Amino acid sequence: MALWGNENDVTTFEGSKDTSLERMTGAQFIAAFLERRGVKQVYGIPGAAILPFYDAIRERNFASYNVRHEQTAIFMADGFARTTGQVGVCAATSGPGATNFLTGLYSAYSDSIPLLALTGQVPTSLVGKDSFQEAPIVEMACPVTKAAYLIMKTENLPTIMNEAWQLATTGRKGPILLDLPLDVQKGSLEVDWNALDAVLDLNLQNTPKQEIAQSELNTIHKMLCAAKAPTLLVGGGVTLGNAAAELLDLAELLHIPVVSSLMGKDAFPNDHPLYAGLMGTMCQTPLGNKTILESDLIINLGGRFDGRSTGNMEQFKAGRKVIHINLDEKELSRHIPTEISLAVDIKDFLDQFLNLLRDKNYSPNAQAQDRIHSLQEERTRLARQTVFNTFPLKPQQAIAEVREALDRDAIVTLDCGISQIWTTQLFNTYVPRSFLITGRAGTMGWGLGAALGAKLAYPERQVVNLLGDASLGMSLQELATAAKHNIPVVVVVLNNSLFGLIRQQQNLLFDQRRISTDLEYANRVQGHSRGLDFVVTAQGMGVEAELVDKPGKLPEALQRAFSSNRPYLIEVLVDPLAQCSVSLDGTLTGVRELE
Repeated sequence: MALWGNENDVTTFEGSKDTSLERMTGAQFIAAFLERRGVKQVYGIPGAAILPFYDAIRERNFASYNVRHEQTAIFMADGFARTTGQVGVCAATSGPGATNFLTGLYSAYSDSIPLLALTGQVPTSLVGKDSFQEAPIVEMACPVTKAAYLIMKTENLPTIMNEAWQLATTGRKGPILLDLPLDVQKGSLEVDWNALDAVLDLNLQNTPKQEIAQSELNTIHKMLCAAKAPTLLVGGGVTLGNAAAELLDLAELLHIPVVSSLMGKDAFPNDHPLYAGLMGTMCQTPLGNKTILESDLIINLGGRFDGRSTGNMEQFKAGRKVIHINLDEKELSRHIPTEISLAVDIKDFLDQFLNLLRDKNYSPNAQAQDRIHSLQEERTRLARQTVFNTFPLKPQQAIAEVREALDRDAIVTLDCGISQIWTTQLFNTYVPRSFLITGRAGTMGWGLGAALGAKLAYPERQVVNLLGDASLGMSLQELATAAKHNIPVVVVVLNNSLFGLIRQQQNLLFDQRRISTDLEYANRVQGHSRGLDFVVTAQGMGVEAELVDKPGKLPEALQRAFSSNRPYLIEVLVDPLAQCSVSLDGTLTGVRELE
């Protein structure tokens, strides 16, 4: 059956005159290339324009996970990549299948996540002719990818695949889109694997260690020694750069507080005596903001100085010096003026700066010791309340009970909204790549797909998608994906029957003028008024589920969930009147503590 008219199949080969070459179709080449790069899983939905690729991976050692919506496939690839640091791979057909990848590309690009998104395309003879299910996906994806390719000739695949892999995995990493016309997938080419692998391996190995000028390191050392209250500010680049161990060594050697941005939260153990908490106007802790505001020197390691982290720029910079270390030169001094800024690999910087400090026999002074002692006292004094014993549960207590029930290395994925803000404020993380969150994009509906990808990456670890009911409404169909493939993630949905964060903004900033943020309705079939019944819906998809509506019951429910070794949903009824602590004026000092 031809969907686009005459579609020629190229499935037989005469053989190559050069015995060192292997002859195959374009689709077979892509599958073989990915296999040689260690890819073992592909997430997506097969459609007519991508079928040759799916047929090719069927013949190789790939696990193919079909989903209920293409955006979940790219969210799974994203979650896999965030937890492992490896490239996630997803595939979709042309037209709407491809456009459903756009939000996932945006989310991955925003947070520097390496993945390959493969999309089918109409035959090359029909490109640009408004054919059935043709979309200009490359033009759409260019602003939200590190690179996007429309491949018009089968023989160009080796060069482009090599280049795409290198781009995705080096420098500031990111997603790559490969748009594959049907005839390009079916066309044939000859491949010299030894030569192709040698070129890519050489390019990947030729990323030299960045040597930082000794004068720059000495200047930073002098600024540290002159500062009375220096602070390390940790961004997501530390985790992405696999530099968490070096960060820990530096913090302990300097004996100064560590404050994290949202994306840097899991780069440093949150129970370490040097950890002061989160900085920001929403995703923050009182001690994190207090520590930053009392600093006279901030060393930003791998962060961006995002506006929701710094708040008002003038207040943030007033009276303090700033050193900024980031791999991406365009991020330096982009938001905050700095005294020193270095566009270098974070791991290389930490290694070399540690060597300098050790060569100089650096040791913290008595003032630094006193500051850390005071930090412990302030941590206790400023801790937020998590025990209420009210009905329905306060979401703060539900989040604390989830943390109490999890292993130290459990992986937690979040969506965007009020549940995300509460969790970042209250949930301690201890292991890098265990706290998965979309930072700049703030994507609702992302967390369940990310959890599925993370669980497939680490089947032996606990994986929880902790989210609100509005977010789960955007990914609910993927419970069926979890059930079909028996991916034993645990979904904990905090149900207040609201778009909670937007309702809070309406209450605080719009004088309680509420519109379109209420999700409850009379569910006459189930006999309650909270609207969607997540327990019954999950059970209808083959997922075990239960309802928790009392304090102290979540740990027992989580134990049952993990013991089942099956996908499991726990619906937690939480107080719709509860509010999260946020800044009302856009400054770090303007955070208002709310319940």
